[in-house]
Amino acid sequence: MTADGPGQAPVGDDYLAQVMAEIDDEVRRRRGEIPVQLERELDEMFLEHAPVAARGGDLKDALALVDQAAFIDPVVPVASQRPAGAVIKKGLRSLNLWYMGWVTHQVSQFGATVSRALHSVDAQLADLQDRVPPASATRVLDSTPADAWWAPRATDALRRAPGRVLHTACGDGWLVSWLVASGVDAYGVDPRPGVADDAELHGADLRQEEPLEHLRAVGRNSLGGAVVSGIVEAMEPARRDQLVRTVVDRLGPRAVLVVHSLSPAAWWADDAPVEADLAPGRPLRPRTWTNLLTTWAVEVFEGPGGMDYVVVAHR
Repeated sequence: MTADGPGQAPVGDDYLAQVMAEIDDEVRRRRGEIPVQLERELDEMFLEHAPVAARGGDLKDALALVDQAAFIDPVVPVASQRPAGAVIKKGLRSLNLWYMGWVTHQVSQFGATVSRALHSVDAQLADLQDRVPPASATRVLDSTPADAWWAPRATDALRRAPGRVLHTACGDGWLVSWLVASGVDAYGVDPRPGVADDAELHGADLRQEEPLEHLRAVGRNSLGGAVVSGIVEAMEPARRDQLVRTVVDRLGPRAVLVVHSLSPAAWWADDAPVEADLAPGRPLRPRTWTNLLTTWAVEVFEGPGGMDYVVVAHR
């Protein structure tokens, strides 16, 4: 829904569709009144000044214009407003038609070949779009209490971090507060709307952002440490690998990485969070992190009862 101006009623999608249909009907009714050459020129001007996104983002629309432009007509118009102009133009066209026809035939063949290739790409993209599900928002397991057993261990490790420390899925900023109180320059991001609002009002540096998107916007080697908690368990493998690679790339020399995760045993327990059934991924075993962080010094500490663990890695 959009509005045309202050105080005006919003325009609905149905109304917009009706207007567009009326425009299409009018174009079809008057198509014979517009010369084909002029219509082609108007289409080319519109495509030049209005990107594909302005046409609804449909690649097929752009390919339709490519199909139209693939053929080059060597028979130029000869109409003229000057006396004898049409006769002169017709004579010049007759003299050059054999040459221009040979050139335009080859160019048209090339255009048709390119058009077929683009249609093949469009078909493959459409098939890929049908096969690959859209990216979903990051699932956060809100199962870590403010007095978590691993918080002191993480704080001790991050005191030596040589720069800013990021906590992903920071929630209400409880760990960020711990770190700041210990002299660590820490901040947090969380993908859930409204979770960090109260803490932000009290001056905490918390932001509502997707962790992976935020990390992509951060410069290489610009972080001194990072805490990843509440998100790696439910991630599908490809996205989790991408998150780990991005975190490692953003951490500088002598950086510290802390990862908290539920264990596979907790994931399959009767009291496991609902994400255990709905998530596309599952928790990694603790020793797997040693293989993921091959160039780091990795320590793994299991929590009480073996239901969760924390990884502390030093570069």
